[in-house]
Amino acid sequence: MPVPRSQRVTKQQVKTLLFFQEKEREGQPFSAEEFAEASGYPLGPSLRAKLNRQEFGEFLTDLGDGTYSVLGTLGMAPKEYAWKVSSEYRRTHAAANEQLNAQGLSGRLVVKSLHAALSAIEVYNKPDFKYREEAFSILMVNAWELLLKAKVVRDNGEDDTSIHQKTKEGAPIPSRSGNPKTITIGEAMDRVDLDQVLADNLFALIEIRDNAIHLLNDGHLLNVKMLEVGTASLRSYLTISQEWFSLDLSRYNFYLMPMSFFHPHELTSYSINQAPAQHQGLLRYIASLEEKHAADGDQPHSITLQLKTEFVKSKMRIDPNDPGAISVKVDEEKVFQQKYPWSYKDHLLPALAKRYSDFKVDKKFLRLKKEIEADVKYSKERPLDWNKPKPTKRFYNPNIMVEFFDKHYMKK
Repeated sequence: MPVPRSQRVTKQQVKTLLFFQEKEREGQPFSAEEFAEASGYPLGPSLRAKLNRQEFGEFLTDLGDGTYSVLGTLGMAPKEYAWKVSSEYRRTHAAANEQLNAQGLSGRLVVKSLHAALSAIEVYNKPDFKYREEAFSILMVNAWELLLKAKVVRDNGEDDTSIHQKTKEGAPIPSRSGNPKTITIGEAMDRVDLDQVLADNLFALIEIRDNAIHLLNDGHLLNVKMLEVGTASLRSYLTISQEWFSLDLSRYNFYLMPMSFFHPHELTSYSINQAPAQHQGLLRYIASLEEKHAADGDQPHSITLQLKTEFVKSKMRIDPNDPGAISVKVDEEKVFQQKYPWSYKDHLLPALAKRYSDFKVDKKFLRLKKEIEADVKYSKERPLDWNKPKPTKRFYNPNIMVEFFDKHYMKK
């Protein structure tokens, strides 16, 4: 849901967002007293109640000891934050969560899956967490297992026995506690029609998880591969949760902080042969999966993905809208080109014709084009000359192929 143009932002909301971003960047919890001092909201029982009710956003987690942690505010603009803490936004998304829970077991599994994925991200993005790669792999595999089981349950009419392990006679197999055992993540994958690249990415993530649980994961190269496998897995999680359950995760920042942001020495190149002996097999397995799908360029899923960071010196620019003032401006042109690299004639139309067998520039397409152009996630106009507001030209985000047009056209 896009941010309304009329959305207003208060000074307290700006202070709150800056405080949240600082705490998230540091990976540090905070108290109600610290929050009140930074934001300007008066300290008292009502403030603590609002924090507990998440009236300052679903980014907060009550740690149970009088402190809170925050996740999902980095990179957020004040106007977006103001919208996501508005009563209209919270009412809309509360209704969506209630709808999921009302769907039965599958809906409850989806909610728990999302909680596991968010916990995985929160743990990984803590700057000095000592078990970050291992904890991420464990929690993220759990998130996928719950999502896959939710899909199996949904496909079987909310029948909870559809995820029970059974004997040849069809009787449920009991666990040590006497409860029915549920199927493993591998069995759940077999029952769902998964893209092969996605399946292999999950196999890589499961291997990393198993190696962490049954032995240990350490070493720079394995940490690098964990980041790449995890980044690809999160991207696929966003796509599949939307495709299967129409889950809107736009209010969360689904990314892993690159290790180079915290540990520049980890940018060093490493050889598999330099890794500890017990890790070489795992690394070669991941490398074999990367090689297996090396030619799969036009795919919605990946085995590994790199999130690159670049440290550059900033510079002061004169604001053309106010020649009498000097302001610090982000390099908007570079950011725009990275997010919207496609033009309509040179990129979008050829990509649509190449990908879909039933694509035509007709009334249907024009209607869909109008829909995506209303969503800044997929399309945006920019000035042809960044120092002049007009004329403008519209550009597009390549993600519209998988996230939008795949739902309306037949792939070749």
